[in-house]
Amino acid sequence: MENFTIHVFGYGETQINSKDLSVKVATDTLTTVTPLLAGVFAKKLADNPTLVTEFHAVNIFGYNDVRWMSKESFDVKDNANLKLLIDNLIAELQTVKDNEVAPTPKVAKA
Repeated sequence: MENFTIHVFGYGETQINSKDLSVKVATDTLTTVTPLLAGVFAKKLADNPTLVTEFHAVNIFGYNDVRWMSKESFDVKDNANLKLLIDNLIAELQTVKDNEVAPTPKVAKA
């Protein structure tokens, strides 16, 4: 997938927006978020010991721009090691979208 944005919000929702996929879901229903966040957090600068794992949001702009947004934010650029983790999350979000139940259309009364 190209040209996508994923937001993992600290309040408990994850969403993806792209030309082909748009869905928002509770983060705790996704199994691939925790490994991805652990991978991103592992890329923080070693000289920043005050950084904690709590975050406002983790924003993923394609494969080459990941931003950990918190009081002590950091960015991860061009890290090929995160690609598989991002792809796993995209696949899980696609499955969620594929299994959504479409709302029943309302029928106008005559």
